[in-house]
Amino acid sequence: MNALSSRRVKRLVLTGAAGLTVVALAGCASGAGGGGGEAGGPLVLYTWAASEGDQAQWADFIEGAQVEDPDLDITVEGPSFSDYWTKVKTRLSGSNPPCLLTTQAARAQELGDLLMPLDDLIEKSGFDIDSIDASMLSGMTVDGTIRAIPYDAEPIVLFYNVEAFEAAGLDLPGTEYTRDQFVSDAKALTDGEKKGLALAPGIFIPNAWSLADGVPAVTEDGELDLTNSDFVDQIQSFFDLVSVEQVAKAPEAADGSEVSQQAFTSGEVPMLIEGPWMYGSFADAADFTLGVTIVPSTSGTAAAMTAGSGFGIAANCDRPDEAFAAIEALTSVSVQEKQAEARGIVPSRIEALPAWAEGKTEGAADVVEALLADATPQRTTSTWNQVETLMTQYGVQGYRGELTAAEIMETIQNSVAG
Repeated sequence: MNALSSRRVKRLVLTGAAGLTVVALAGCASGAGGGGGEAGGPLVLYTWAASEGDQAQWADFIEGAQVEDPDLDITVEGPSFSDYWTKVKTRLSGSNPPCLLTTQAARAQELGDLLMPLDDLIEKSGFDIDSIDASMLSGMTVDGTIRAIPYDAEPIVLFYNVEAFEAAGLDLPGTEYTRDQFVSDAKALTDGEKKGLALAPGIFIPNAWSLADGVPAVTEDGELDLTNSDFVDQIQSFFDLVSVEQVAKAPEAADGSEVSQQAFTSGEVPMLIEGPWMYGSFADAADFTLGVTIVPSTSGTAAAMTAGSGFGIAANCDRPDEAFAAIEALTSVSVQEKQAEARGIVPSRIEALPAWAEGKTEGAADVVEALLADATPQRTTSTWNQVETLMTQYGVQGYRGELTAAEIMETIQNSVAG
């Protein structure tokens, strides 16, 4: 569904037990009915809410949370996902700002000033923070304080076509997969123009490849570190899958993620690195058995880059206790179990993780559990959008062997720093 026109406000009432009202706003609006300011009125959750799928998801979250807290009253508003990251800043500076916000671990640093530190509320409420995936909490931490409670913890995985592996006489990979074996398998699955691995442009998947070997793009202090020799070597090894090993085609800068995804689900390409949240969509679209393994590492052991989202409280919210109680309900075990079963998200609550195994192929849940046992969040900086844009632009030349990873990383680092 396309983003709503900036000149329109569409009000959609979703019926059901939640009785949720969603106000999908493409621009900045002040009249969401109670905002975050009036005690006793509904709390406003500002999030990505322009599509029918987003609206249905938030309705499910709130309906589940109301089982935990029948008095919970939340109104949802917000633009499309792509517009959210700029418009949330404008929305909070307007009149009657919302109290509840969503963020991703990858964007928590960017929104840090907008999000209230939650540590005192966590201690005051007795919230069991140890029940939440540690990597995602780390991703939601800004300047030493937790800014959001994650509702999912998604370790990036390698999807593969089971029948294609079997037809080639290859062993099915599981919770261990070395890069040497991966390249060998990819070559066995490559036949001329038909390649073994599908690729999308950008920094997200190369970063996951690097973190599978424990090498980050951003330091623990939050500094961009693209020219670190270890990171450069990781990116070069990823470029080499195209230019040297010839097991993948170079993506085009204009490609969206759907190009590589469709190549995989159509059976054209038998392997793809993506998030486990895509499992349900892939299983519905593919006419083959879906395999799941780790992003290959040099040693073959499981280590993951995790991505995920969560709920935070606006720094200017004057109802923080009510807002945190809402977050507790929205991230409860029962809500996360329902989301895992119905939508395929990997829950951030350890206790809810078994729910993700429902309906998955044998071994898929074992892979996810192994990856979460040694996971690192995708750390980013406030300039990460620039990094993504520049990697999309120059990365194509890296895959084609026209520029080295060292040249590209230096160009991006200097451009962003300058």
